[in-house]
Order: sequence, then C-alpha cells, then structure tokens
Amino acid sequence: MSSTIKASDGFTAVELLVMLVVLMVTFIAFSSSFTTIHTINKQAQDINTANSIAFAKAQSYENKPFVNLPATTPLGTLVQVEDFTSSLPASLQEPHSALVYVNSVSTTLKQIVVDIRYGTAPQHTIQYADFIQKNGL
Repeated sequence: MSSTIKASDGFTAVELLVMLVVLMVTFIAFSSSFTTIHTINKQAQDINTANSIAFAKAQSYENKPFVNLPATTPLGTLVQVEDFTSSLPASLQEPHSALVYVNSVSTTLKQIVVDIRYGTAPQHTIQYADFIQKNGL
C-alpha cells in the first residue's frame, strides 16, 4: 500500500468563511466599544465645561465687594440676578441654562448660587453655592 500525502497550496473555502465571520464579529464588537467611549468622552467634556464656567462665575461674585452684590427682599428669599446662558458654548448639550441667584440671609450675609443645567433625560446640573459676609468670605 502506498500512501500519498497531498500537499495543500492554500486555504479552503470553509476556512476562509470561518475567518471572515470571526473578523466581522471582532469588528462589530470594537466599533460598538468606540461608540460607547465617544459618548462617555462627550459627557465628561460637557461636565468639565459646565463645571469650569460655573466655578469662574462663582469666583467673579466672590471677588465683588459686598455692597455691589444685589440685595434681595424679603430676607431669606433666593432671587435670580443674572442669566448668562448666552455665554455657554454651543457644544454643551441643548437645552441649557445658566443662572445666578442671590439670597440675602441677613444684612451682613448673602448666599450666591450659580446653577448650570444642560441636556435632557437626564438633565445634568452643576451648582456652586457660597456665602459672602460683609467683611469677607
């Protein structure tokens, strides 16, 4: 009996088909991961942007002289004193709003609240609140 060894010069059609299926499954898994990563990155950028703007606005009110801060009546009432929505970048998710509230807690103490809201379902909120006393923070 003679045995002959048949030499293979390439891949069979079944091997190529299996390889294509494996590559397609891998590609689909990676592409969905990139989409998720892009979404998470955009959310992080929006949080960072809103946080930076809110912090800067809070700092601007903290650096104002006490007498230049608006007084609110009656005492203990939070009143909107500024709408700076137009200064928010267009890249921040719509709808968005940026407001500053002041609360005259007493004649020598005021509360400042900076509120930025953006996006829908869920709406994201960044808030900074601080108390400013007549003779300093």
